Amino acid sequence: MSPYTLAIDFETANRNSRSICAFGWSILSEGKVITSQQVLINPEEDFDAGNIRVHGIRPSDVWDAPALPEAMATHGLFELIENAELIVAHNASFDMGALQKAIQKYDLYQMPSFQYGCTVKLSRKLYPWLPNHKLNTMAEFLGVSFKHHDAKEDAYICALLLQDMLDRTNIEHPVELHRFCGVRMGEVAY
Repeated sequence: MSPYTLAIDFETANRNSRSICAFGWSILSEGKVITSQQVLINPEEDFDAGNIRVHGIRPSDVWDAPALPEAMATHGLFELIENAELIVAHNASFDMGALQKAIQKYDLYQMPSFQYGCTVKLSRKLYPWLPNHKLNTMAEFLGVSFKHHDAKEDAYICALLLQDMLDRTNIEHPVELHRFCGVRMGEVAY
């Protein structure tokens, strides 16, 4: 596979961000989204009604779903993360916090270290005239309809947004885009 950036999104069962109940991802390579997928995950925690209202995932939807460690192993997500040049998320502090808490919850310290970037922070720098930089606003700006709070679709919009920013700045690599915008990247390392 050619070098790629992995856009990710998590949905959670309750207020605790470690309660991941859906993991969505899109692979951006050579200027195109080449795949987008989602896996439902049994968070092994109770669901809050407020979270169900946001994403529509119910306990019955994940009753037979794998827990996060099994889902990541089954879908090759450890390898996807390890081989990505960069991981991005829209509001990365939430998604990376969720992943870090889940790593601790499940003792997944074999998780590969990786750098990550944030398309919210980038979009604030590159599209300052927009009323806000929420994902649904960004999708509307890009002219793409989608189902918000669906992990696969959120990751897809994140990847499209990143590519739009690369195209508008004539920058080829997302790491360089972060430098150009003065946006610090983070790192998850164990």
